[in-house]
Amino acid sequence: MIDHEALTPKSRGCLAVLAGIATLVLISPFAFGVQRWRRWRRGNALQSTLEVGFFAVASDGMRRSIDLTLDVPVSVEPGFRRRVTEAVVRVADTLRRPDDVYNVIYSPPGDSEPVVLAVGPQLQELGERFFLTLSQSALSARTVVWLTLGRDRPLSEAIDPMTCDPEAEGEPEGILASADARWSMATEWARVGPSLVIRLLIVVPTESVDDVKTTLESLC
Repeated sequence: MIDHEALTPKSRGCLAVLAGIATLVLISPFAFGVQRWRRWRRGNALQSTLEVGFFAVASDGMRRSIDLTLDVPVSVEPGFRRRVTEAVVRVADTLRRPDDVYNVIYSPPGDSEPVVLAVGPQLQELGERFFLTLSQSALSARTVVWLTLGRDRPLSEAIDPMTCDPEAEGEPEGILASADARWSMATEWARVGPSLVIRLLIVVPTESVDDVKTTLESLC
């Protein structure tokens, strides 16, 4: 486990997993690009990295980011997507305000316009939609952004639904830094050789970082 304080979240560059694993290379911001893999015998251990840093948000200056990468062997993959979903729902419950509304943004491959969707105010709705994006093959290696807004702030007012693209240059950090977001998250998954690799980047108020970190550590 790595717990590293940094001035900014490390969302670019080499995403290192442990020795004996081939290297994942990020070829665009927060997007998995995979170079030629050698099929190493990786064993059955789940491997992870977790980094805590600072994240500039327009509304109130500085928040905290938690950047978690999970390398899950095929042998323990069944049920793990559900475990990740349950952890995200627990995070949402920890951060919950009575008028929270969850929203999702992603760009399907081949589509000229992003999907911009209000998921709803219920934790169950969030969990169902999150599990779908974590399991849908069309979203493999695609960045999905989640914004939690107040009920009085429609998603169309928080971002430009015609131009916000989580795959674009400078994203998803720009969307995550929305002044209207109470907390935000970017997620991605990809099957890489003998592994399922899942990444979560969550931006939360400073006072909540320890509770959220504890919840995410339960996945490691």
